[in-house]
Amino acid sequence: MKIYFNIFLLLITGLFSAVIYAEVLIIDRIEQAQSFVTPERGMTMNQVLSQFGEPLARQAPVGEPPITVWSYQQFTVYFEHRWVIDSVVNKVNADEKGPKYIQ
Repeated sequence: MKIYFNIFLLLITGLFSAVIYAEVLIIDRIEQAQSFVTPERGMTMNQVLSQFGEPLARQAPVGEPPITVWSYQQFTVYFEHRWVIDSVVNKVNADEKGPKYIQ
């Protein structure tokens, strides 16, 4: 019976360590993301182009009002008409999990 208890403690300790490690990674990524400049809400497309250069990819406007997406290496910019409505830091890789969106 004691061996089962020891195995249980080892499993719980391992799971707890993994959760702590993941939390540190998320915090590090948030701090890293805050260290570089991204386009701010209200900037125009021309201002973004002059300050950040040509995007790696542009998606055509979709919907009404038209939402346009420009992708840069470190961030993605969302426009409504010609105005920035948001910019989001890109994931480092597809497996990266970040904090959940809170409304």
